[in-house]
Amino acid sequence: MKNDDGTPRTLLQDCWLDGERVDVLVEGGRIAAIGAIEGPATRSGGTICPPFAEPHVHLDATLLAREAPNLSGTLEEGIANWARLRDGLGKDDVKRRARETLGWYRDHGCFRVRTHVDTGCLQNVEALVELRDEVAERGTTLQIVAFPQEGILTGQGREALWREAVAMGCDAVGAIPHFEPTRAEGDRSLRLAMELAAREGVALDVHCDERDSGDFRHIRTLCALASEHPEVNVVAGHCTAMHAYPADIAEEVIEEVVQSGVQIVTNPLDNIVLQGRGSYPRMRGHTRVDELWAAGACVGIGHDSVMDPWYGLGTANLLDAAYVLVHYAHLTAREQLERCFTALSDENHRPFGSRPSIQVGAATDFLFFDARDPVEVLRLRPKPLIVRPSDDPAASS
Repeated sequence: MKNDDGTPRTLLQDCWLDGERVDVLVEGGRIAAIGAIEGPATRSGGTICPPFAEPHVHLDATLLAREAPNLSGTLEEGIANWARLRDGLGKDDVKRRARETLGWYRDHGCFRVRTHVDTGCLQNVEALVELRDEVAERGTTLQIVAFPQEGILTGQGREALWREAVAMGCDAVGAIPHFEPTRAEGDRSLRLAMELAAREGVALDVHCDERDSGDFRHIRTLCALASEHPEVNVVAGHCTAMHAYPADIAEEVIEEVVQSGVQIVTNPLDNIVLQGRGSYPRMRGHTRVDELWAAGACVGIGHDSVMDPWYGLGTANLLDAAYVLVHYAHLTAREQLERCFTALSDENHRPFGSRPSIQVGAATDFLFFDARDPVEVLRLRPKPLIVRPSDDPAASS
């Protein structure tokens, strides 16, 4: 649709936006008005939100599920299978697979992606650092976490590789304390990671307590370190051991999370299948999202794997991750369903800075779903129309 002078014009009427039903007019390369707007509608009765962000995925391993099938379905086999493939992939292959998966993310309305890259192979780190600049030209923001998949203190030379990976230009320091030889060394690895992040002026993003046992409590050390270093943005991924904590310990830990400002990122698709692989009764494999929310914690939702040695499914649609979470975390009240949806375009942006703002005068891209509200979006999980005020607003990718 165009104005009389030929400029593009889009009017989206009766749309859900941040809990209200509004009309949104886009013209002249910007959002021209939000409210009750008369005129012929381009679309109506949908749901509008900022683009999504992905806080936790592994692009170096994406699309390798067929080459390294996880027969036992366990975290440990996934790590072992990946380690066998890692060194022989080649930079071009890593970039090709990552670029394809990033295209899927864009198709589903996600333009910001934080990926972990295994520091056990610096060639793969280099590949993703190069790709970061290449995809930026297409409007995708890619952040890279230097992630020691097999630990920092588990073998000779691993700490050196991890430090070198950070120096290659990674956006965040990673760690995996529950995979270190002892719990004391796990805590030591966190102190090393925080020291490195603070010195380099980058974020800290930890795979934390991805276990079924409530005995793993590295999150407490991480929260203490975050309180000592408020200048460092800190994310704790997985935290599945929290579901097995005694109620009093869980309450204390959640309060520490809130006070320290650590963001939790839950990864429903992987952890529902990787955790609880023992005898019955089986753990569900997730963290305490409802209790974290109630206490005021910031909780993001990650896809984690897209057809890789840990999880053989996935389409890079973050709505799938939110859809699975509402089921096994019992988040089925309407308010909880809406919170899961909005996390994808709100809390998920925290590792990247602020949430993109849909406001009058902005040239911000945003998403339009042909579904009346977030509950309907989660039920159907459709691809969005991507509205680009600065371009042809009716274009989608």
